[in-house]
Amino acid sequence: MTSLNASPLAKLAVALAVFGLIVGSWMLVTRYREANMVLPDDANRQGNCTLWFVGSSSVHRWTSLDRDMAPWIAHNRGINSATFVDILPRFAHIDPADGHPRAIILYAGENDIATGVPVRTIIRQLAAFLDMRRQKFGDLPVLVLSMKPSPGRAASLPDQRLFNAAAQRLIPHMPASFYADITSPLLKDGQLGDNYQPDGVHMNAQGYHIWADVVRHRLKQILPTDTLRSCT
Repeated sequence: MTSLNASPLAKLAVALAVFGLIVGSWMLVTRYREANMVLPDDANRQGNCTLWFVGSSSVHRWTSLDRDMAPWIAHNRGINSATFVDILPRFAHIDPADGHPRAIILYAGENDIATGVPVRTIIRQLAAFLDMRRQKFGDLPVLVLSMKPSPGRAASLPDQRLFNAAAQRLIPHMPASFYADITSPLLKDGQLGDNYQPDGVHMNAQGYHIWADVVRHRLKQILPTDTLRSCT
């Protein structure tokens, strides 16, 4: 126990040690909770015609998703600022007994590129996600969205193009995995259209309508006719 006559430096050292212990314990608890969390899910409805939209803030901020994808029951399972390192462990903790969508729509990797993660690493993480999907859900279709260009991340465009090209080479070798080009529709005469929020990174309503049109079109191409007939 610290003496009442201890020097100010000794008292400060004890206070700093206690503070460090509190902060360290809080960080351990936070990491444990995060490591055991599943993907968020904003949907109140369940049914036989659900779609899971998984990914980063570009998914999380798609607030009109349920309306844009109706009559599908769209579950927004995006995480703000997420990278694959955030998504993979949460996806791993999903229990297939809790629900089985008709397809997963994945948008991830943009934040990884923006923070300097090499494209080859991101592609390996994409492959890990697709493998994990098969282990959990069998041949549940996954629709991988291309990396979107954005005015606020113009410096990332070369690596985004590399990711898109590498993803298109990878996906045909992964069972029940498909690619959707959301990049081209966002360009008009090779230039970015007016599809972005003021931050220059995230979509506005017009941009998300473009995404929805692309996703709908691709789902019609990849899902069984019986599923499309019963769900749309």
